[in-house]
Amino acid sequence: MLDVERLQFLDLYSFELRLDYFEKILEFTSSSYSFYWLEAILNIMIYKDTIEFDEILDEMISLAYEDVVEKGYYLGPLIHQKRTNALENTILSIQKHLPENCSKQEIIICVKQHDEALKEYKKLLIMQTPYRLLSSFLVDVGGNDPIWNRPKDIIETIKVYNEKYRLPYIIENDRGLKRRVVVQPEWRDFLMTNYRVIMEWVHDEKIKYLEKRKIEESAS
Repeated sequence: MLDVERLQFLDLYSFELRLDYFEKILEFTSSSYSFYWLEAILNIMIYKDTIEFDEILDEMISLAYEDVVEKGYYLGPLIHQKRTNALENTILSIQKHLPENCSKQEIIICVKQHDEALKEYKKLLIMQTPYRLLSSFLVDVGGNDPIWNRPKDIIETIKVYNEKYRLPYIIENDRGLKRRVVVQPEWRDFLMTNYRVIMEWVHDEKIKYLEKRKIEESAS
């Protein structure tokens, strides 16, 4: 759970942010993608507020690499004896090209070098994750609403909600991996001010999810 009492509010705008929605952002996630997507945005937004999906994915892969290769976590279930998690499969496909104990920068360079081979995995990763992460803010959009499968429509819906109250980010429409996350200035200030607390929370929630997956995998 996000420790709200540790958060700092340095301007009037931050008091108007919907923290009640934000603290639920990871509550009902059904895959590991959300943790890494959010973590990647938090890392990159330090340098800029507009980020292409493709750059977020490269950061995601570099963040998840150690969890899969070094720590042996499973990012998704085994279905019919096959790994179906696109992030995990991306990592397993580049592992042979990387040395042991490789650096984050080496991972990102490797991803770029094999970008064409990884494109299908990347397309799977952006099918719903960028939009679903905001689901706690989209209070009238149900989990089974077909709009989640219509990127242009959900992007417009996100913008409509952003007019009611600021969402952490909106999405600029483009083609596939060229779409861009735009971190909203009020949220960016707040997230940067509270970077350490929020990253600790994301990390703790991610580890809880991964440990649960590990137990389920051992029992199957």
